[in-house]
Amino acid sequence: MGLTHKVKPSEDRASDKVLFYMISLYDIDVYLIDWVHTHFQSRLWIKFMEFVSIKQNFAIPGLIVAILILWVYRWRGALFLVAGGIAIGLNDAISHHVFKEGIGRLRPCHVLPQLQHVVNCSNSFSFPSNHASNTFAFAMLGTLCFRNWVLLVYCIALIVGYSRVFLGVHYPSDILGGAAFGSLMGYLGYLLYRQGLQRFRV
Repeated sequence: MGLTHKVKPSEDRASDKVLFYMISLYDIDVYLIDWVHTHFQSRLWIKFMEFVSIKQNFAIPGLIVAILILWVYRWRGALFLVAGGIAIGLNDAISHHVFKEGIGRLRPCHVLPQLQHVVNCSNSFSFPSNHASNTFAFAMLGTLCFRNWVLLVYCIALIVGYSRVFLGVHYPSDILGGAAFGSLMGYLGYLLYRQGLQRFRV
């Protein structure tokens, strides 16, 4: 006589709640994308969003900032750059190869009809946003190491995250997920930075 597994009513209710919340979160994502795409739609604003969303545009400013950090903070600056390189490098790799490939969420520009016009829609997966994850990792590390950076670095991180939704290549929840994980990696980078200060007595 075969045994069959009977699902308890409580298990049914729990799975229904999970499904309900998932659908609700997706509806919020779509609503926010629609709202963003019906506001601030000027040609200048679009160009600015495209500019801040391209990583290569930060190469020369980033090099200049790194030189200034070494000049102003000396060995502390060098430790900061090493810790930042490790934290952001690991963050970028884990976000892409573990989370994106593991979750496999399609980008909104591949799914939503109102975003089919998006030209630069990457073929990589959507969750989490590496742009948001990397910039928030830098923001968290920077503010923990140098308290007077907080306004500047978080403004940059928020603008970059917003640009990804504005351009239709990420859902808002992709930005939140990337920001949360990036902040965690930034904090771990700060712990590495503190260990370096203690080890080298800088």
